[in-house]
Amino acid sequence: MTKAPFSVEWLSQSSQALKTPAEGSPHRASPSGAAQAVPEEGPECPGPEEPCGRGGRRLRTAFSAEQISTLESSFQRQQYLGAGERRQLAGRMRLSEVQIKTWFQNRRMKLKRQLQELR
Repeated sequence: MTKAPFSVEWLSQSSQALKTPAEGSPHRASPSGAAQAVPEEGPECPGPEEPCGRGGRRLRTAFSAEQISTLESSFQRQQYLGAGERRQLAGRMRLSEVQIKTWFQNRRMKLKRQLQELR
C-alpha cells in the first residue's frame, strides 16, 4: 500500500488558508475600492515584498486605475500575449512579467465565467 501524498494535518492547515474575506483575510479594501495587502506581523516577516516564513506567498498586488485601464485595453486588442509583448507591457507599466501574465490569466477566466452566465 502506498502512502497518500498529503496528511490529515496538511488538510486542516490548507482549510485554514481558504477562509473567506469575512473570516480574516489579510487584505482589506482601500477607500478607492482597490484591495491592499496588510502585512502580517512577526519576526519572520521582513516586509511586504518578501514572503513570510517558509513557503510564504507574495502579498496581493493592488493595481492602480491607470494600470487596470491599460491592461483592459490590451486585453481588448488580444487576449493572449506573447513573451515580447508581455515584456514590453511590463516595462511600460513598471510591473513584473509574472504580474502581467497572471492578470491576463485571471482576466481570461473572468471572461469565461461571464460568457457562461449569459448562456
